[in-house]
Amino acid sequence: MARLSRRDFLKASAATLLGNSLTFKTLAATMDLSGAFEYSGWENFHRNQWSWDKKTRGAHLINCTGACPHFVYTKDGVVIREEQSKDIPPMPNIPELNPRGCNKGECAHHYMYGPHRLKYPLIRVGERGEGKWRRATWEEALDLISDKIIDTIKNHSPDCISVYSPLPGTAPVSFSAGHRFAHYIGAHTHTFFDWYSDHPTGQTQTCGVQGDSAECSDWFNSKYIILWGANPTQTRIPDAHFLSEAQLNGAKVVSISPDFNSSTIKADRWIHPLPGTDGALALAMAHVIIKEKLYDAHNLKEQTDLPYLIRRDTKRFLREADVVAGGSKDKFYIWDSKTGKPVITKGSWGDQPEQKAPPVAFMGRNTHTFPKGYIALENLDPALEGKFQVKLQDGNTVEVRPVFEILKSRIEADNNIAKAAKITGVPAKTIIEVAREYATTQPAMIICGGGTMHWYYSDVLLRAMHLLTALVGSEGKNGGGMNHYIGQWKPVFLPGVAALAFPEGPAKQRSCQTTIWTYIHAEVNDEMANVGIDTDKYLKHAIDTRQMPNYPRDGRDPKVFIVYRGNWLNQAKGQKYVLRNLWPKLDLIVDINIRMDSTALYSDVVLPSAHWYEKLDLNVTAEHTYINMTEPAIKPMWESKTDWQIFLALAKRVEMSAKRKSFERFYDEQFKWARDLTNLWNQMTMDGKLAEDEAAAQYILDTAPHSKGITLQMLREKPQRFKANWTSPMKEGVPYTPFQNYIVDKKPWPTLTGRQQFYLDHEVFFEMGVELPTYKAPVDADKFPFRFNSPHSRHSIHSTFKDSVLMLRLQRGGPCVEISPIDATAIGVKDNDWVEIWNSHGKVICRAKIRAGEQRGRVSMWHTPELYMDLLEGSTQSVCPVRITPTHLVGNYGHLVFRPNYYGPAGSQRDVRVDVKRYIGATPISL
Repeated sequence: MARLSRRDFLKASAATLLGNSLTFKTLAATMDLSGAFEYSGWENFHRNQWSWDKKTRGAHLINCTGACPHFVYTKDGVVIREEQSKDIPPMPNIPELNPRGCNKGECAHHYMYGPHRLKYPLIRVGERGEGKWRRATWEEALDLISDKIIDTIKNHSPDCISVYSPLPGTAPVSFSAGHRFAHYIGAHTHTFFDWYSDHPTGQTQTCGVQGDSAECSDWFNSKYIILWGANPTQTRIPDAHFLSEAQLNGAKVVSISPDFNSSTIKADRWIHPLPGTDGALALAMAHVIIKEKLYDAHNLKEQTDLPYLIRRDTKRFLREADVVAGGSKDKFYIWDSKTGKPVITKGSWGDQPEQKAPPVAFMGRNTHTFPKGYIALENLDPALEGKFQVKLQDGNTVEVRPVFEILKSRIEADNNIAKAAKITGVPAKTIIEVAREYATTQPAMIICGGGTMHWYYSDVLLRAMHLLTALVGSEGKNGGGMNHYIGQWKPVFLPGVAALAFPEGPAKQRSCQTTIWTYIHAEVNDEMANVGIDTDKYLKHAIDTRQMPNYPRDGRDPKVFIVYRGNWLNQAKGQKYVLRNLWPKLDLIVDINIRMDSTALYSDVVLPSAHWYEKLDLNVTAEHTYINMTEPAIKPMWESKTDWQIFLALAKRVEMSAKRKSFERFYDEQFKWARDLTNLWNQMTMDGKLAEDEAAAQYILDTAPHSKGITLQMLREKPQRFKANWTSPMKEGVPYTPFQNYIVDKKPWPTLTGRQQFYLDHEVFFEMGVELPTYKAPVDADKFPFRFNSPHSRHSIHSTFKDSVLMLRLQRGGPCVEISPIDATAIGVKDNDWVEIWNSHGKVICRAKIRAGEQRGRVSMWHTPELYMDLLEGSTQSVCPVRITPTHLVGNYGHLVFRPNYYGPAGSQRDVRVDVKRYIGATPISL
């Protein structure tokens, strides 16, 4: 049988279908016309799309929480696509983590070849933000930076040089590159976890850890899940399936969210309190559990400070120093119901193990060398209620009460169901039902997100959530606990990262608290005086007493700002203050990135970094316990370099500049360190041993006990699970859940009291009225009608992918603010109108989207569009100030002490209020 050509086939088909109609003639004419352009190889076109020359490992080195292992496919030296590798080893009786990915990750290679890609070093020739540049050589750009670094150290101080990068978990080699450079020249580096408002400060206050959560596969083990201000379907895309699978496994899912979101759709129950009233709801649930005696008394007595005794006269813990001459101020008492006497608890801050452990960056103190069973009650029966008399060492007698007694009376008075229903708008019947279900259905889990942690009083809210988990005894159990999921923040192999980033030790690194740095140097007006809170008073005290750091010291201004791997300006709260007050103070702003983002646009020198598929690095997250990697699918294109190689090259040029300017050495008085700027490259590379990215990556793996024995070759074969973790052991075939070292092994918690600590007897907590978990209403310092909300977008990772054409096709194609239909009608706004959102801090002009799921009195704008996008003015950060919660400044109270990203203020943004009106000025011509 003769084979038909494509044209003959189409003609025959058309004749059969259409006969000799006019339509056939038209089609025939069209076919004749197309014949001149016929592509003879069409049969193989699709096959060729799925062929490749090389397959390599790939990861997306951005703060998306996914850490999704991918394969990258290259043909003829061009990356043609990426695909989920689907090879994370499964656990028995747990749904697979495979495949992990989303549509953002699947278009990652478009950033390699897209219009925003940075190809060459650029030096600004116009005004900052004007977009006028000239191409430069690497040597010229690095010499400009090096000369300014040397001049700044010589004429000012090394702490006038500021180096910022986001979190290490996404790309620890790249992260360590700039930090190692800053470490050796004496510059200060920045915190990031707290600056984002992502750090769960309330967990640090309660548990004495930086933050720890169950990996997401553990959701499957739960029988009752509360999504509290969390929207996993939108912000945890690779893990959202575990919610549906948990439901199929018998779990009930409750969504607590002001708006009807994409996760609520799949929940069994939706509770929608008024924005910012979650604390009242949580404590009302605690009221039900306490009143109906649904709590786990043994857990409260053994694992919490709720039986600890409080003096009625001072409102402080009864300490050994109060009772015994020469006693410790860091040892505390409970009342033993069996003996009728006060007894000192074991495991508190003043109690040391025989084998003292070295400090750990993510814990208030390292309690892992205490023997198992150390805080077990054994024969003790601590009283949770009652009033008792204790004789002090001065001969006087004082009345004491357990913390639980005080907590119970306050909750009954201030957080009862009737009050909570009025505050939250949630019916009393609903509060009671959910509280009972949560207490009686075990294991029960709370999943919270940015919706809860971005409020001014977010720390108190998280303490209230931890109180719920303590009451029902769900911590340390698979399927239970209070699990926060914000950012890809957790580098489990932290010792390896710290060794690479800070080779002389973190104690010899200037670490700047970014919220404080921005607030001071951008001269932010937070308007908190409107609600009677003097931020400057608390901040001055914290800095003067060195509870919190600020750099540069002695009132100097920062002079050089190097930003890499992130879009600091675009995501800076107080953005208008930054551009108006901080930016002019900086002599040089350097941005290192893969694309021309908003920070690059407002910089002086821009350096092109290698794309994720052009370099080697590691990639981890808290959402699962596997190490992922990326490796070069192709060499860095154009003149881009990896971050590691950029900072090594900069080190070489600094050496040359130091010699040229006759400033080769200087003495760093703060650290008693004689710094040699002519030996910088050898220090950076450990005399050449770390000259390549691959060696740096392997160094991280080898240096941390959590990953020692894992090689890059093993990671090329498949993702490898961590050998150890932070607060629980790693168990074969079992999802990680935190705090088992304390709950199961009964070692002391890393807090001042050695327990989950709900009573914080510090003067600042007393002044703010938050020594116990309590409800604090949202701050209304801005006198405007609408509350402003800036949630994370389904279609981007912060600003990354915000400007991707492929992602914009899945939405309206640009930034918009969502308004409820009732509010929109009241202010005369129709869907897709241009609107102006403003307050005392700034304004943003964008389009409006009418959304029925939005609450009245609130408007929402997806987080941080680029400043050059479809905005007439501003961004989500334009209307936000930097607001510092005084309790976050406490640094002299046991486990509450400043360490980078462990404890510090967050600069919250959810309490912002704005006004909205239809914009009637000039707008772009509609298509």
